Amino acid sequence: MDIFENRFYKLNYRLLSAVGLWPYEKSRLLRMCIVNIPVFLFNITQFFKICTSEGNFDILKEVIPILVASLAASIKYYFFDLGIFDIKLLMDNMIKDWNMWKSKEEIKIMEKFAHLGKMYTLGYTGRNIKDFYFTLKEIYIYIIASLFLLVTFIPPLMDIIIPLNESRPMELPVYAEYFVNDEDYFYLFYFHISLSIMINITTLVATDTQLMVFCCHVSGVFAVIGSRLENFLEKDMSLHGLTDLQRKECYKHVSLSIKGHKRALEFVKLMESSFSYSLLLQCGLNIICMSMCLYQIVVLYGQSAEIVKFIAFVVGELFHLFVASLSGQTIIDYSSEVYFKAYSGLWYEAPIEVRKLLILIMKRSLEPSRLTAGKIFTYCLDGFSTVS
Repeated sequence: MDIFENRFYKLNYRLLSAVGLWPYEKSRLLRMCIVNIPVFLFNITQFFKICTSEGNFDILKEVIPILVASLAASIKYYFFDLGIFDIKLLMDNMIKDWNMWKSKEEIKIMEKFAHLGKMYTLGYTGRNIKDFYFTLKEIYIYIIASLFLLVTFIPPLMDIIIPLNESRPMELPVYAEYFVNDEDYFYLFYFHISLSIMINITTLVATDTQLMVFCCHVSGVFAVIGSRLENFLEKDMSLHGLTDLQRKECYKHVSLSIKGHKRALEFVKLMESSFSYSLLLQCGLNIICMSMCLYQIVVLYGQSAEIVKFIAFVVGELFHLFVASLSGQTIIDYSSEVYFKAYSGLWYEAPIEVRKLLILIMKRSLEPSRLTAGKIFTYCLDGFSTVS
């Protein structure tokens, strides 16, 4: 577990640990209870608001997007928890993968992809366009949450800037039914709503960034395998061909690459089984949420400052889909690259037994690995552009 304590994965550990989802944490159940109680109560107040609205569409159209978004975060949380043993197995495999590669070039490639996962998690500007996208998403989601909550304090601010004969009333950032007068306990209710929203946001960030770390890691493994297959004969070639020892080392080198490739394929398969159905349910809920928010934008356009939170909501959902699609595209790119890397190497100079091994890995690499939502939607940039 040492790799999760180094500079690449330390923040992922802290995020998952904060919401009680770190699989190696001994006090995980206690943290889960502390995190889930305010969110559960928040969802209950939203549900009660729907029940007491008596079918008032003006109330429903504001409550449903928030409730759906909260349920989406809860679904991701509980699916992650239900698959915690698979998540732990994925992390154990990450440790084995890091110990599998020995050369400086291979470790450098793994560190490069671990750094990409770190950029996504940390949220600071990187050196290339991909780092920029990871950064923007991480910062954006907390900025949007803050703007969403700060809309509550626009009325008192307007009382200072443009005062009226009477003070403007403050409203909670979202509708909620507490069965008591909101004005009497306004700041207590505001704190509860704010805490619940931030817990949901942290849950989304923690689970999404961990998924991205898994995607970056397995992409790094595919990249290492491609590099090994492309360069496996360059140092051994001589004018007199290969010695018996070099032939054995060559066979061992390619065999290790095939084992690594098999491990990477199993890693993607396990990762998809752990996240696929939660991603599918989240996609469905996001469509409902975005539809209601787009309707609100049309209704409130030019009439209310609250339109800002609904615009932020829609853009946030689209950006979330974009980042998930980008992570899926990374797996497709580097898993399919193994074939081209192997073909670009000096395979024709290799012994016949090594060529037979290369045929196996090249044949399997013709079909790239994919991250899907329940086998229905493939996360890739083509899929995102279609949805957009």
